Amino acid sequence: MSGKENKMQQPVRIAMAMAMWAAILWLLTLGHPRLVPLAKAVFIIYVVPSGLVEWLKYRGVVGDNRAGVLKLVGFIGMALVWYFGYR
Repeated sequence: MSGKENKMQQPVRIAMAMAMWAAILWLLTLGHPRLVPLAKAVFIIYVVPSGLVEWLKYRGVVGDNRAGVLKLVGFIGMALVWYFGYR
């Protein structure tokens, strides 16, 4: 890691990563309105649970051992939320 990365705290990194994913998905949907639901699904199903679990790991609520399982449960839960709420 460079010295610049060491100065940023973990919550800032998580927020920046989520914003980067949002920007990438937005750019991919420019001029392609049919891809907007897919981009929303990727963000809701993948990015939000990943960021939440990383934040919980940073806070010490979840250990490294259970983070993978919690991400999988988050993916499944958010997929159900997306399916029933946004379809």
